[in-house]
Amino acid sequence: MSTTATTTKQKVETPFTSAALGTDVGFWRAYVAGRPTPTEDFFRLINEYHKSHGNPQFRVAHDVGTGPGNIAERLAPYYEHVVGSDVNESALAAAPSLVPFQYLNRMTFVKSPAEGLASGVVPSEVGVGKTDLITVSECIPLLDTQKALEAFHALLKPGGTLAIYFYGRPVFTDGDAKMCDEIYDKIATRICQFNLPMKDTPGFPFHLRGVEALESWLDNIPIPAEQWTGVQRHKWNYHHPLLFNSHDGFDFEFSRVDRRGEGEKTIEMIDNSFWAEEWDVGQARTYLESVYPNIRMKAGEKWTEVEEMLKELNQAMGGERRKVTFTVSLILATKM
Repeated sequence: MSTTATTTKQKVETPFTSAALGTDVGFWRAYVAGRPTPTEDFFRLINEYHKSHGNPQFRVAHDVGTGPGNIAERLAPYYEHVVGSDVNESALAAAPSLVPFQYLNRMTFVKSPAEGLASGVVPSEVGVGKTDLITVSECIPLLDTQKALEAFHALLKPGGTLAIYFYGRPVFTDGDAKMCDEIYDKIATRICQFNLPMKDTPGFPFHLRGVEALESWLDNIPIPAEQWTGVQRHKWNYHHPLLFNSHDGFDFEFSRVDRRGEGEKTIEMIDNSFWAEEWDVGQARTYLESVYPNIRMKAGEKWTEVEEMLKELNQAMGGERRKVTFTVSLILATKM
């Protein structure tokens, strides 16, 4: 039987998940459907790294920022037990209805911030010092990275693997791809502006932290050499921004930060087939609404501007389905 443990956290509006307050299974099913689906090759890459570094056991995996468990589910075929943790209680509540039944008896869901995961909230048999793999899925820009890395280090066994990844904007790869990319960016930027103001609000530190991480392709995150080894930074389609929209979507300045350590390996790839999908304009809309959940409520009557721009995007797409790939950054490291 799956289990759930909880801690509490004060609610503060943050980027990417702003207003992600849906409480029913339908909301979270649509949320997952609107996101890209990592290919099996992506998980094989992580597991091959795990096999070839440190202690290649496959007993316990932990997906941080698991939401309704869609990535935790993808780890279940490889690991004996999977923990999924998140701060969003409604997402965790939906997980048992969305994860295939055959995996649930090998899964544990934990409500906790990532920074607090080593405090005893995870059951001891799958918690501190018992974890073989930690995936940090689409949430690292929101975390206090120093505290989070300390928690991840405590959870992992010696030789365990840390895999931090984040996917950003879609990249059109056929038809008038340049025009489609430009219109998509214009739409995403306008949607982001509906969240203004950001500066001088309680959520501003999260906004600044988040955009700095994406502007930097996660290179702003230092991986301490005294605790981790074998650091690899993989970047797919790095010729486009990882950031979801342009700088014009924000009311503050930010720039790229590089804190990569000596001896780390960076692999940059342009691959139009990576996580490839075929989209019509409706799927572009769905992705935007999953990146900026419930943004229509903030936009109000101004949402008509987005509808007009979506018509423009549909015209640029020729009213057809078009191929897209994604910008993705992955950090791999082994606990010393």
